[in-house]
Amino acid sequence: MKDDDSLEEDTLAYDSSTIPFDEKDEMLLREMQGGAIVVDLGWFPEQYVDLQPEEEEPVIPTQEIFDCQVMACECMSEIESMDDESGYEKMSWDQEMAYPTVMLVPIEIHMVQGPTGNYPRFWGYICQYYPEAECWGAKKATISLPSGLSKRIAAFSEDMLNMKVDPLEDLKIQMILTTYHGLEEFEIKDGKRKAHKFWNTRIIEGHRSP
Repeated sequence: MKDDDSLEEDTLAYDSSTIPFDEKDEMLLREMQGGAIVVDLGWFPEQYVDLQPEEEEPVIPTQEIFDCQVMACECMSEIESMDDESGYEKMSWDQEMAYPTVMLVPIEIHMVQGPTGNYPRFWGYICQYYPEAECWGAKKATISLPSGLSKRIAAFSEDMLNMKVDPLEDLKIQMILTTYHGLEEFEIKDGKRKAHKFWNTRIIEGHRSP
């Protein structure tokens, strides 16, 4: 199999007409739903109760916000415990990345030269959930952002595809939560193509106190 970057170019990565309908439909849905899910990076489970007066019912977030809050804080805890002096491991979207929940915490995203053109590439922390161990693991890594993912990111914010941040220090950071479903084959007018398929992609905006 070709490496991740050349595969992405060969599948007409930046031609939205080649993306299967269900993926385009999800993009439209996300655009209609609005912006990022906002979470507190200083969160702790008891705070929804502790911050309320005793005579009032605690304010409980929606299940989606609560789940994103927990995942973001668990990922940042893994990242903060890492040796941050290590270099970037080069990773590809392959079967090892398929199906576990993935959280991308960018340090830098920008366009780079590929075999047949430019494509967006991610540098930062890649966190994966391991259901058998019920825990998250984190790596400092670089990976391409295939069109199925980069188009969703751009639907929330074009600026995210040209960014540089310090996720360990900045007061506001953005994270990309997604699930990779492997390669999907589909028909176009001049034959069959394959594309990387992603699902349930969300942008999470984390805030920390000064």
